[in-house]
Amino acid sequence: MSGETFRHDSMATYFEVTIAGQPGAYAGQAATQAFRELDRLESELSRFAESSDIARANRLGLGETTIVGESALECLLLAAGVAESTGYAFDCAYGSEREAGSEHPGPAFTLDPSSHALTSRVRRLHLDLGAVGKGYALDCMARVLADWGIACACLNSGGSTALALDAPPGLPGWQAAMGEGRSRTEVSLCRCALSGSGIAVKGEHLVDPRSLLPAARKLRAWALAPDAALADALSTAFFVMDDAQVEGFCGGEPGIGAALMLADGGIALHGILGRARA
Repeated sequence: MSGETFRHDSMATYFEVTIAGQPGAYAGQAATQAFRELDRLESELSRFAESSDIARANRLGLGETTIVGESALECLLLAAGVAESTGYAFDCAYGSEREAGSEHPGPAFTLDPSSHALTSRVRRLHLDLGAVGKGYALDCMARVLADWGIACACLNSGGSTALALDAPPGLPGWQAAMGEGRSRTEVSLCRCALSGSGIAVKGEHLVDPRSLLPAARKLRAWALAPDAALADALSTAFFVMDDAQVEGFCGGEPGIGAALMLADGGIALHGILGRARA
């Protein structure tokens, strides 16, 4: 990547902002403001911060309601939409305590956008935005950069999710890679996001929300989407879904792509990623 890169630790990982086509001092000031927005989001979305919207929501019992801020509302609405569209292969509330005998999938909470009211539909709500919050933060940071007049930049969280804005001059996009060794596949990103999920780093930590059992997939999955929050959530869903489900989902979503690592070391491309290589 070209440009100047700035780094900041937050949300139990690191975030990087690479800015091209701007003086170093100005780029640094813009990155600092983006990181301030990142820290604000962590204080509102982390389930470990006792005063956060998510921590307060996680103290709700059946039928109880709390009011959440704009950021939590926006992120949770997106998460709820992905849960529904993937048949709950992604669910930020899968750890909730449900009534005895109740069946999953089903929404663990409801949201009223007009009043910002979040209501629990389970015995004890448990929200975890770990598989969508970092991507959402990247999207919010990109808005800050836009306010500073910066259009040519690439942001990433922990090396697992990258959000590309306009490409550097003379280049088709910001380069990203999927896989390693002979399976390594490079892709140019421009005004889109790529996110990957796997168990190589944290072990078998990904759970299928539909069965509450460890995901059957053992190799990595990636999702390409117009924004980082959606790519972040979909990469988790694609890791949980089987190959046919991933292919079918991408076939019905023209702006979405998927990449699945195969047992033989290759990578299967679906959706917009597959069409780009055809």
